[in-house]
Amino acid sequence: MRAIFAAVAMLQALITGDCLLCEKCLSTGSTQCSGIFKQCPPDVTHCVKGLENNTLGNNVVVTAFKDCLNSSEEAACGREFTLHNSVFSFRISRTCCDSDFCNGGEVEVPALDETPNGYKCDECFTGQSSGSCTPTGEVPCTGEQDTCTIFSGNAVIPGGTLQPYSLKGCVSRDYCDLFYIPVTQVYSYDLQCSPAKKL
Repeated sequence: MRAIFAAVAMLQALITGDCLLCEKCLSTGSTQCSGIFKQCPPDVTHCVKGLENNTLGNNVVVTAFKDCLNSSEEAACGREFTLHNSVFSFRISRTCCDSDFCNGGEVEVPALDETPNGYKCDECFTGQSSGSCTPTGEVPCTGEQDTCTIFSGNAVIPGGTLQPYSLKGCVSRDYCDLFYIPVTQVYSYDLQCSPAKKL
């Protein structure tokens, strides 16, 4: 069946021009997805595939995705972005490529480095208000996290409904500059980052 979709996509590309062809799919609750190949807009030069992970307490929601990459998001290619405090964690891992059908196959995610790194940030979390939450303590940062963040706004986590959130915690470097979220939807939000404190 996939061979038929690929053949149709290739024929369409020959007819309509020289646009990139990328696999497109989205699967919540799975670390893998497969779908159809689609023709990207003319300004798109890369395909993307990756995994988004939202963990709230014991509730873990993973979503695999593949698509044409929005050209404004190329700086995030090959980068992993993490956020965590003692209640909530968020992780995006994505890889990009620049040829037809290149984002097919398995979504591969590197192991998460959870080794404390000597930095710390204020932490708090609420799913009841989009106003800034009051710190409840400090959380040690791990891996490449050397930055503190404050997020407040409204969001829809896959499988959930729109609700207000506010949190503080550790994030990886450039989290605020490259805040491109492929699956979770955020609205009317404020996001700030500052250097983490040494333990």
